[in-house]
This record gives sequence, C-alpha cells and structure tokens, in this order.
Amino acid sequence: MFNLIIFVAAFYFLLLSVIGYGAIFQKLTFSRLNESDDITLYLGFYGILLISFISFISSFFLAHDFKHNLLVHFFGISFFIFVKFKEKKKYIKHIFFLSLILFLAVLISKTHDDFPYYHLPFTKYLTEHKVIFGMGNINHGYNLLSSTFFLNSTFYLPFINFFSFHFSAIYFLIFFNYFLLKEILLKKNYDPAFYLYLFSFVYFNLSFNRLAEFGTDKSGQLLIVVLIIKLLHLINFDFDKKKISNILLLIPLFALCISLKTYFLPYILFGLFLCFYNFNILYTFKNILISRSFLFSIFFLIFYFSHHFVSTGCLISPISFTCFESFDWAREKDQIFKLSLWLEQWSKAGAGSGYRVDNPNEYIVRLNWFNNWIDKYFFTKFLDQFVLLLLSFTVIFFIFKSKNFTKITNKSIFKRILPFYVLILIIFFIWFLKHPTLRYGGYSIYFLTLAIPFSYIFLMFENKANFKKKSILLIVIVFFVFNLKNVNRIYKEINRTDKYAYKDFPFFFVEDKKFDKKVFNNDFNIYSTIHHCWASPTPCGSVNNKIFVNKRNGYFFINKLK
Repeated sequence: MFNLIIFVAAFYFLLLSVIGYGAIFQKLTFSRLNESDDITLYLGFYGILLISFISFISSFFLAHDFKHNLLVHFFGISFFIFVKFKEKKKYIKHIFFLSLILFLAVLISKTHDDFPYYHLPFTKYLTEHKVIFGMGNINHGYNLLSSTFFLNSTFYLPFINFFSFHFSAIYFLIFFNYFLLKEILLKKNYDPAFYLYLFSFVYFNLSFNRLAEFGTDKSGQLLIVVLIIKLLHLINFDFDKKKISNILLLIPLFALCISLKTYFLPYILFGLFLCFYNFNILYTFKNILISRSFLFSIFFLIFYFSHHFVSTGCLISPISFTCFESFDWAREKDQIFKLSLWLEQWSKAGAGSGYRVDNPNEYIVRLNWFNNWIDKYFFTKFLDQFVLLLLSFTVIFFIFKSKNFTKITNKSIFKRILPFYVLILIIFFIWFLKHPTLRYGGYSIYFLTLAIPFSYIFLMFENKANFKKKSILLIVIVFFVFNLKNVNRIYKEINRTDKYAYKDFPFFFVEDKKFDKKVFNNDFNIYSTIHHCWASPTPCGSVNNKIFVNKRNGYFFINKLK
C-alpha cells in the first residue's frame, strides 16, 4: 500500500509541476495571448517543453539528483499555484478527470524493450553525472538521443526513484486527449479537421493503450498528429482568426517533436512552408523571426543538438556527414554511418529476432527490400494497425453518416487541402523509402496520409443532427475499450510466471544485474554487464582496451583509440 501511495503522489505531483511550467511558459512567451481560447490546448505540452529545456541546460553543470529535481519541481508547483490563466479551474478539473480515466495505462510490470538497453541507463546517467563527452563510444544507445531522457531525469525523486521514468508517456496521452476532446466537443463548424480529430481520438487511443510500447517514439507521434491537423485547420478553414499568432503557438511544439525523435525534421520544413502558403510572405517571415516563440525554439534545438555533439561529436546523430571526428572523444564517421545503415536495415525488415540478410548494403537500396518487408513486417505488424484504422473509419462513418449521399458543392475545400496533402505525401514517401516502420514515425504519417482523404469523403455523408451526443457516445465507447484492454493486461501481468510478473506493485520489473567496473587513472569508473545494463551504476556500457578517459576543465572525456 505504501508503494501505491508513493506512486500516485509522485504521479500527480509531477503532473501539476508540468502544468505549472506550461502556465509560466505561455505567460512569458505568449503574454499577449493569455486570454486566447487556444492557449490551454497546448499548456501541458508547453510544460514538457520547458522542463526539457531546463534539463538540457542544467545537465551541463549538475547531475539531476534529488536536490536538483526537488528544486525544479518546487518551482513547477509554485507556478501551478500562482500563475493565472483563463478557465484555470475548469482546465485542472478536465485534466484530473482524464488522468483518472487513463491511469490504468501507467500500471505496467514490463517496460519497453529498449528500456533496459539504453533508455534507463541513459536517463540514470543524467541523474548521477553532469554531461560526459564521448558517451557514444561505450554504447550505441547513447548515439540515439531523445529529450524524453532529459525530461524523465528530472522525475527522479525520493522514494519513487526511477519508477517514475515512464510517467512522461502518460502525460503526453493525457494532453493529447485533452486537446482532441476540446476540439471535438466545442467545435462549431464541421470541416475535414473535425473528422480528423475524431479519427485521431479513436485510432490512437485504441492503438496506443499499452504504455510499455511507447518508448521514445509514440509520444512524438501523438503530438505531431494534432499539430498537423491544427495547422491544416488554421491555414485552410479558420477564416475569422487567420492570424500569425495562431501559427506562433505551434512553432515551439514542432521543436519539441524534433527533440523527441530527429525523424520529425521533415515536418518543420512542412510547417514553415505552410506559414508562407496562405499569409503575406514578408509580413509572416518578419514576424516569425522576431517572435519569442521562434527564438525560444531555436535556442531549444541548439541546446538539444549540443547534447548530440557531446555524446558523439555529431551535430545530428546518427547522420554521418554532420560528424566531426577530429575530436579525440568523437565517434568515427564510418561507425556512425554503419549505425545509420543498421537502423535503416532494421526498419526495412532486413534484421530481426534470429535473422539478418546477407548483404545489408545492397538490400536497403532502391526497393530491393520491399518483398521481404511485405512478408516479414507488413503482414506481421503493419496489417493489424491498418485494419484497426479502417475499423475506426467504419465505426465513425456509421455513427455520423446521413441516410443520403450529398455532393460536395464547394470544390474549394478540395482545392484548399490539396497542396497540404501533397506535402503529406512527400513526407510519407520520405518515411517509406528511408525507414518504413511504424515505430520510426510511421503511425503518424500513414494515419495522416489515409485520414485526410477520408475526412473529405465523410463530408459527403455527414449528418449534423446530434453531433455532440454522437461524439460523447463515441468518446465513452473508446475510453471503455481502452480501460477494458488495460484491465485485461494488468490481470495477465499479475498472473504471469516469468521474471516480469508483478512482485512490487505498482513498480515495474527491474533486473538486478551483476556488473564489473574498470577504474581509470582519474578515479573515473565505467561499468559493464552481460547483455543490458538495466539500473547498474553509470556510465554503463561496453569497455575494452581501446577505451581511455581523461579529464579537462572539470569534464570527463571518454575516448576511443582510432
């Protein structure tokens, strides 16, 4: 019972702190928009953004230990209490209600497969050390940075320790649902964006109900979907409020997406292009460049990518042409290139459990991989998601359809969304030709590719009668199924007999690993284990005779003989 009390208390303490940081961020960055109805749509995401930014900076000087994190979240709670924003009580009530509905998802006994490999070791390293140069030399995972690790490192608190490192995923899901429900239930004009919000709500809540599968990938995909739909709505249908300020609200969140996973980079180009598409180019460009929103986003990404450089010597890891191997702690370009090829090979079904293709360099070029991808990935993993999406379309169609087919007389709707959709297709083909796996941005882009034309088609059959009642019915059904699936999962986890069975409810399983350590001249230790590091002391990775460590200006540098 004590563990459960600690777990719940930490969950809500951190949630309120995130909201507090969101409130101060919008107060400082969008001071002229404090009364805007749109602000609370993004408030939670802004909190995640600002805490991540603070973490980027402080990790250069301090370990994120209990003292650091209690101070960070003391300020977050203070902001939550004292910073005012429109409809604050109503917002808090809605977020609390959603947190109760979604809470079962955070109860997991088994974490993501990459959690013991590098998610936990990376985040734990941030709680035990300030930044160490050259971490990429001891583990490939340290070459794959995400702002999630920096955010989660601030969640390291007394009593709960690292068992709060998965809270960020459920916070994303809560804020995602708040955004969608507000847009769905308060929407007055039913354009394609309305159906896109409905599709998103149904599909992603039914697909993303297992928090253990989130990793660092799914949270960003939730955020990018709502940002793209909102952008479509602002550019093409929000005629009365077509102001540059509405675009500025989104820019920091595109930066957050990029920091979660760098495969979101094409979306920022997409977003900037759309800014110019429907606004006066010179006015838009000038006002974006001088805005607090844009300037903060630039600094946010500079600090984020500086950690890429610290870990690997690359400005963007694992893109080899951005690497500077002249530094003694930096990884060699050919090693980064091999890592990039491996990720592409894996995403194209060229490697998996118990198999690897013979000639990976030849396999990944052109469409040599396509037949194998269809056999080993599409029919085993992708098809289930595709069927679920079609099922979501079908359910929504029968709930909201009218008895009669109506031709869309306003062809300008199609003309308006066509340039937007062309850009979606470009991003889809970038994804498909480079890393065609759902995990690497596939959920979001394949969803948008299918959902946008379906939303246009649905306008031919819409029945505006009882839209709100039908929406509420759909919401209740989806949340019921969401919780039913989680109850079933939790029951199975309680009754499982392997090592992942619940033994310390509600804390997830962490394997107690035996570890070795190598001591270097400057009293610096690097730890190593067989297979994954789990929660071993950090830095933890692979150590051999080619590794040596030196210390300069108070910072440790892990070097590798070249």
